[in-house]
Amino acid sequence: MCRERRNEGHQLSLNVLQARLWEFSRPPVRLLWRIFSRVAGGILLVFSTLVWTLRLLRHVSTFLKSDVVVLMTSPTSFAHTVLGADTTRRLYPGKRCLFLVSSLGFEYNKAVRLLWPDITVIFFPRFMFAVSYKHRVVAIPFITWHDKMAVIVTRIFTRVVAGRKSAFHTLMELYEEILKTHGHINPSPDWTKGKSKLSFEITTAIIKLQNSVPSPRILLPEPIREDMAKRLLKAWEQSDGISTPRICCLYLRNEKRESWAQLRNSSDLQSHLPAVKLLNDAGYQVLLTGDYDLDQGTRRAFRGGLVNAEDISIGNDLYQVFAATEADIFIGNNGGGETFAMVNNTPSLYLNWFPYFCGRRNAWVYFKSARDGKGRILPGRRLITDFVYDIDVSFGTLINNTQEEITDAVACFIEDVTRPDAPDPYAHIAALIPQNTQFHLVGARLSPAWVRRNIPDEIEMESATA
Repeated sequence: MCRERRNEGHQLSLNVLQARLWEFSRPPVRLLWRIFSRVAGGILLVFSTLVWTLRLLRHVSTFLKSDVVVLMTSPTSFAHTVLGADTTRRLYPGKRCLFLVSSLGFEYNKAVRLLWPDITVIFFPRFMFAVSYKHRVVAIPFITWHDKMAVIVTRIFTRVVAGRKSAFHTLMELYEEILKTHGHINPSPDWTKGKSKLSFEITTAIIKLQNSVPSPRILLPEPIREDMAKRLLKAWEQSDGISTPRICCLYLRNEKRESWAQLRNSSDLQSHLPAVKLLNDAGYQVLLTGDYDLDQGTRRAFRGGLVNAEDISIGNDLYQVFAATEADIFIGNNGGGETFAMVNNTPSLYLNWFPYFCGRRNAWVYFKSARDGKGRILPGRRLITDFVYDIDVSFGTLINNTQEEITDAVACFIEDVTRPDAPDPYAHIAALIPQNTQFHLVGARLSPAWVRRNIPDEIEMESATA
């Protein structure tokens, strides 16, 4: 026992010594990195500027034809490669619009450039040294340096080539424009501050713009659509499907980076399988998108009723875009994969929905449950009233939807989409959510299944008075 304690003490001393050596060596390493990254970044930025200019020159004819040029450098999110282009064409209907996306080459789905009938979308790769490390990017020159340069050079280039007839905006400048006309300042003292608030404000303004300015659906070119439809029909026939199926896009999010976005992650794929069976029985072929793969056992069990890119031998980027834009209905989570449904106004069911004040147009939402600090389940009424603005979940811990919840929600949704204009039976429950939230501003609905499970008192009261 004494020997073991001596060994433990010796190991502890070694660990302390290693920690102190690391603390001692870390400042010089950091200093050397800061010096190297800035010197190397400054040198490479010269070449980056030259390459960016040459890439602009390749598209002189497009600039000459454009009335509006928008450059996306930030926000650096895939969702904005879709929402940014859509916002541009809705803000400038009838204008010839050019939407440029500054990219690293590996973070965005470039198939989205094929979608637009009324706007030109071009991806411009940044010229820099960049590697992905633990779901983050290390880049030289720094992305902020490069993007400041890109904005300046593109603004000057647009003015020189296209003259005063062509307007130039960064994407954030464009968003600031819609905030003036479609924005909403939430007066609640509980509302979050800073960048998060701005992000939700922008999304709200975008959806309100989509509601007020109709635009054509976004779809892939016809030859691609025909080819993929044939592949899907062949897979559907293997599941004993007779008539041509309707399409359900199932988007399951599984954010791996340690960030706030993990709060919006999905339940696992297995939890959705009974609901997929319901959809198949209702005549829907389910196209899986997002962050989960199909294992061979699941693939065999559904025989074409649930498919992914591998099943129809197509590239994943093209498949993800096709599935989301061709969908008759959309079921999924809060994340980049939902943006196509937002643009096309696809009837949608949002599962594992969070934050509680959020909503989407033409959509039903089923919220995540939660436990308080003592492990007790929090009543649904409190989630949409007392904690509706708490995006950091300071009240406890979120719980993903169970298999039973998902199945109930999908069963209700299958019925709801057959009568979308029917009065909302639970509008009085939705009224518990503050009226000045995104949920109400964009016209979202509560899933009847969520109300019945999470606010049973009101349901019992309705039954007693009926």
